[in-house]
Amino acid sequence: MSTEQGKYRSVRASPTKLRGVSPYVTTVTVVWGLCIAQATALLPTSPRVSALVEAGVKTLETIPFDGGQYDRMLGSKCLVGLALHKAGKKNSPRIKEAIQACAERAGEVSRDNFTYSQCLAVIFLSEVAPKTEKATIQQYLNMFTKRQLPHGGWGYVGEQVGDTSQTQYVALAMWQAHRAGVSLDDDQVKGLMSWLNKTQAPDGGWGYHGVVPDGGKREAQAGVTPTLTAAAMASLMIGADLHGLLNAGSMSVAAGTGNGGELPPSLRFSKDRVSSAKPLSPSGVDWKEVTKSFELGEQWMNEAPFNSAGAFPFYYLYALERYHSFNELRSGESELEPEWYEQGVDYLEGSQIKPGQWNNGCGAPADTAFAVLFLMRATQKSLQGGIGEGALVSGRGLPKNLSSATLKRGQVVVEMDVVGVADFLSMMEKGEADRLDALAADPSALLVGKLSSADAARLSQVLRAGEPNQRLVAARALGSLGDLDFAPVLMYGLTDPDPRVALASRDGLRAIARRPRGFGMPDEFNDDQRYAELEQWKRWYLTLRPEAVIDLGR
Repeated sequence: MSTEQGKYRSVRASPTKLRGVSPYVTTVTVVWGLCIAQATALLPTSPRVSALVEAGVKTLETIPFDGGQYDRMLGSKCLVGLALHKAGKKNSPRIKEAIQACAERAGEVSRDNFTYSQCLAVIFLSEVAPKTEKATIQQYLNMFTKRQLPHGGWGYVGEQVGDTSQTQYVALAMWQAHRAGVSLDDDQVKGLMSWLNKTQAPDGGWGYHGVVPDGGKREAQAGVTPTLTAAAMASLMIGADLHGLLNAGSMSVAAGTGNGGELPPSLRFSKDRVSSAKPLSPSGVDWKEVTKSFELGEQWMNEAPFNSAGAFPFYYLYALERYHSFNELRSGESELEPEWYEQGVDYLEGSQIKPGQWNNGCGAPADTAFAVLFLMRATQKSLQGGIGEGALVSGRGLPKNLSSATLKRGQVVVEMDVVGVADFLSMMEKGEADRLDALAADPSALLVGKLSSADAARLSQVLRAGEPNQRLVAARALGSLGDLDFAPVLMYGLTDPDPRVALASRDGLRAIARRPRGFGMPDEFNDDQRYAELEQWKRWYLTLRPEAVIDLGR
C-alpha cells in the first residue's frame, strides 16, 4: 500500500464483520499500523471524494455529446441526467434535455439492435420524473420487454444467445419502473432469473454470452469476468427484491418451501425491502437454485481482484457498486469504508483525463457519469432512501387511526401506548407501517430495558439495513442504553442519509460518552461537520479501547 493510500485508509475490520451480530460480541485485534491522527475515513462524503464528485458534476453540466458513437446514444444523455439528479442538481438543464430527448427519440431508439438506451431511458425517467413521465416509461419498457428471448435473457436483435451485459440493464430498468409504480410481467422477471441461474459457471462467475446447458446443470462459461459477475449477481438480487425476498432470512425460508412453493404471508414483504410497490408472487421461482447462485457468486466476487484494467472500467465500477449495495442489503453485512470502494476512488483519482472527466470505452459523457455514480454510491443511496420523502404510497403518509392523532411539530402523530423493543421488532415482522410511523414520530413511546443478545443483534442489523423509520427507532434504542459496546454501530449511524438517524446516533454517542455537547455537530449539520464528528468519535473510542479495530460494519 502506498503512502498516499495509507494516509486515507481507515481503521479496519475486526475478525467478526457484524454479520447480523452486535459489535459488543466481537473480539478485537490490532491490524492498524497508522497513528490515529493520520487516519481519515474514505466515505462518499469525505473531502477527497467530494472534490472528485464536484469536478465530475461540473463536467457533466457542460460536456458536449458529439465525441463518438456512444456520446450520440440516448443512453449517454440519460446517464448524465441521472448522475446530476443523484448529485442534487435537480434543476439542471441537462436533466430537462434528457427528458425531452426521451420523448423525441423513442421511434429512433426502438429500432436499435440492442437495449441499452431503452433501458437507461426507463432507469432515468423512473428516478427523476416517475409521475409526469409514466406513459413514456411504459413506452420504453414495452420496447425491450417484448425482445426477451425464449430462454429468458436478452441479446442483440437477430441473435438467440443471451447477453449478460444487456440483461443487467433490463433488470435494473424493471426494478426502477416497479418502484415508480409501473406493472411488470411476472413471467418475464421469472424468466430473467431462470436464465441467470442457468448461465452461472460452476465456480460462481458469469461470462458475456450466457450459454444455457442442455442438461440443466451449470456448465463452464466463456469470458467470465468480475464486471459481468457483478452485473449478473446484482440482477439476480434485483429479481429477488422484485419478489419481496431479497432479505437472506426470507430467502432461506423460501428455499425451504421447495421449487417455487407458496410462501407464508409474512414473507410476501421482506422487512428490508425498500420498494413501496407490491412484490411479485414468489411462486414459480426455484429459490433453492437462487440461494445457491448467491452463495457461489458471492464467493467468486470475494476472491476476485479489483479489475480496473479490464475493458470499460467505469462501466465496471457502476456494476460493482450496484452489486455491493444490493449484497449488503441481502446479507445484512457491510463495511463503512470497504476496500473495493477505496480501490475505486484511487483508480478514479488517477485516471482522469483532466479534472472531473473520465473517458475509456463508453465515451466521456457516459464514463464521467459512471464515475460520479460510483463515487456517490448511488445505488446505496437509493436502497437506503426507502419511500420518498412526503410520498403517500399504498396508504402510507396518514395513519388509519386518526381519532387518536395529534399534530406535533407539523407532523400527524398517533398517540400510542409505550412499547418495548420486542414489540418494535414484532411490528417490523408484521409490516405494521402505521404503528412504526407513530413510534418513529414519538421517541417517548419506546421503552428500552435490558436487551437479550438476539434483540441487540437485530437492532444493530436494523440500524444498518432497515427502512428510514426503522433505522431511527433502532438508533434511539441502542443509544439509550449508554453502553460503550454499541458505540461502533452508532458511529455508522452518523453516516446515515436520513438526518434524523444521524442525529439520533449522535445523541446516543453523547449519552454513552457523557458528553452533552459531543464534538460540536449541530442539529443543522452539513457533511463536513458530520465527517469531522465521526473522526472525533473514532479517536475518543480508541482512547478507551486502544486495542480495538473499528470496523463500523453493519
